[in-house]
Amino acid sequence: MTPHQATILIVDDQPRNRDLLEALLKPEGYLTVTANNGEEALAMVAETPPDLILLDVMMPGINGYDVAAKLKANPDTRNLPIIMLSALGDRGSKLAGLNAGAEDFLTKPIDRVELWVRVRNLLRLKEYSDILAEHNQLLEQAVRGRNEEITERKRAETQIIRLNRLYGILSGINAAIVRIRNQQELFTEACSIAVEQGHFRMAWIGSVDINGGELTPIAWSGVDEGYLDIMNSYIRDNGTNSLLLVVRALQDKMPIVCNDFDSDPKVAYWRLDALQRGYRSMGIFPLMRNDQPVGLFTLYASEPNFFDREEIKLLTELTANISYALEYIEKEDKLNYLAYHDVLTGLPGRTLFHDRLVQAVTNAHRHGDKLGVLFIDLDHFKNINDSLGHHAGDMLLKQVAALFTACMREDDTVARLGGDEFVVILASMASEDEAWMVSQKILKLMTEPFTIEARELFVTCSIGIALYPKDGEDAKALLQSADGALYLAKNKGRNNAQFCTAEMNAKALERLTLENELRQAINRQEFLLHYQPRVDMVSGKITGMEALVRWQHPVQGLLYPTQFIPVAEESGLIVPLGEWVLRTACEQNKAWQLAGLTPVSIAVNLSARQFKQQDLVELVSRILQETELDPSYLELELTESMVMQNVEAAIITLNQFKAIGVKLSIDDFGIGYSSLNYLKHFPIDFLKIDQSFVRDITTNQDDAIIAKIIISMAHDLGLRVIAEGVEAEEQKSFLCLHRCDEMQGYFFSIPIPAEEFEILLKERCCMAMAKPQLL
Repeated sequence: MTPHQATILIVDDQPRNRDLLEALLKPEGYLTVTANNGEEALAMVAETPPDLILLDVMMPGINGYDVAAKLKANPDTRNLPIIMLSALGDRGSKLAGLNAGAEDFLTKPIDRVELWVRVRNLLRLKEYSDILAEHNQLLEQAVRGRNEEITERKRAETQIIRLNRLYGILSGINAAIVRIRNQQELFTEACSIAVEQGHFRMAWIGSVDINGGELTPIAWSGVDEGYLDIMNSYIRDNGTNSLLLVVRALQDKMPIVCNDFDSDPKVAYWRLDALQRGYRSMGIFPLMRNDQPVGLFTLYASEPNFFDREEIKLLTELTANISYALEYIEKEDKLNYLAYHDVLTGLPGRTLFHDRLVQAVTNAHRHGDKLGVLFIDLDHFKNINDSLGHHAGDMLLKQVAALFTACMREDDTVARLGGDEFVVILASMASEDEAWMVSQKILKLMTEPFTIEARELFVTCSIGIALYPKDGEDAKALLQSADGALYLAKNKGRNNAQFCTAEMNAKALERLTLENELRQAINRQEFLLHYQPRVDMVSGKITGMEALVRWQHPVQGLLYPTQFIPVAEESGLIVPLGEWVLRTACEQNKAWQLAGLTPVSIAVNLSARQFKQQDLVELVSRILQETELDPSYLELELTESMVMQNVEAAIITLNQFKAIGVKLSIDDFGIGYSSLNYLKHFPIDFLKIDQSFVRDITTNQDDAIIAKIIISMAHDLGLRVIAEGVEAEEQKSFLCLHRCDEMQGYFFSIPIPAEEFEILLKERCCMAMAKPQLL
């Protein structure tokens, strides 16, 4: 099955959501089918199972969690991959989806490329899973047929598999051991294996403490307790109907066998529980370590009298082999850990770091991501070892390792190569600036003293930065480049970070200089506003304007937002700058009204950092009062991703704005797939179609479909639609045809200074203006 042949079932109670998801998936070539609700989805899956399901959480009737749970409880559908989609991004909602059985959980708004990648990966995994399921089916047939001959044709080769039921049991146990080993669980911890092979049931329960000659399970909970002579029985139905039980004492360390639940009086109390699950025989075989029982291998069979003398002998030998295998695996895992990790700090060592860097480079190449490598060296570390001793040096290295790890994201890697050398892999960076920001964060944290044996030590570090792919296209080249950059940092006096190229170092210095100049620019009032009109498509009249900030730099001239807003966001300067923009826009609009011009709304963009301000509503109210602008003439623009990050909090804030009379719009709509159903809960007035859709709206069918869906959906919700980035007559005609309400873009006017915009306001008409030179 290739991704382009896959069928994807979209389950959502909102028609607009289904249409939009189909449009987003269409470029990947998938076949899509849709269901209106959970009941319809279950019926469709039962009739014709798809290859993957996109499942909305909040639906009337059966919600997404329940649909996922039902599908996973059914043996015929439990292997169908499910991606849950929801605007609920809190940890509890995600865990609920994963606990219900979903393989993935995406929080809206969803990036189109991310959706494609997640779907592609899950379809690939399903393909592998289907191959394994086919192999397991062959094993089961072999167990049932005892000595049947099964022929499997694969890659033009024929394999003859002869398996008896004992080999089937052994295969199941081996598979379970492999599974736990892959999960890197050490057998000193509480764990269990439950395996199903045909009509046999097996379980292994491990990690038991010996207290006064008794075996006690560690941290076993959530099960029903029964009693059987010398046994504590714990019964749990975990999807395979396996019975897990722990023997309280095995005085003679010999197997315990029951060949007939009907006739054996010792098991009368437990008979009903066992028979309901189809068991007629059971065997309990102790797993030994140093002549002491450390766990149990239990086998249940649907046949009575399953355990004859020869069978018991073979299974006892098998149990001994399992005990040896578990001990071997435990020792091997410990050796592997030591081989791949630094003993002192617990961080990945040189070998594991190299493996992860190779994998990170491979992923970055495949997905077109940016990747950063930081080579870090502690300054004058030798002096600490020489003066305070190696023990103090080791303590310092542990604290430094913990500090570096705390700085990083979950997907990043911090490793110790040896001595005082550390390296960091920054995976999937949004921009090259991220590597610089992390290095500065590390340098700042290193200014705090370390406490070593009641002494305060001040330690600095030097950092070399390399970026993929410009500084190297493989792991070796990247590490060499980072090492070279570290050499530059040391030559510049240590306690600094350097890129491996003069160009990048110049860029880093430029960014630092820009941040300092931004601080001064706010105090020196070097900013100004330009205004871009919004035009009604029926009357051609100007209905509003958007205020856009510019920086009149004393040396570089007029700078546009893309040149300084990202730095303002990262540094926090966006907060005072945003307040200045808001106040200046309100003052100007009020001034035009006092001059007798027809009142229109002025739109001001809010940044993500501003939207999180606790006193934002109070600030806006105060500015409106001080400028005496009627709140109905102020419109606040928020991005789709801002309001979807925390839906409940966003609704509260937006309602507070509506209470004071301010208008609200969602800017850049359509970039991420939000829950269109949630829009009706937001007290907004306008939706602005992002210019990335408008740009190719007459040549790209997918963009056209998405734009039409947004317009129709917005009108159904009583919202007006504004199209951004209109630059051509063809775009304007298309949007008019599909009843877009207002437009904004270079086709009508570029953003212009206040004195020029005043002329437009006096004419109040902006239709079919000559397209000016693009800035």
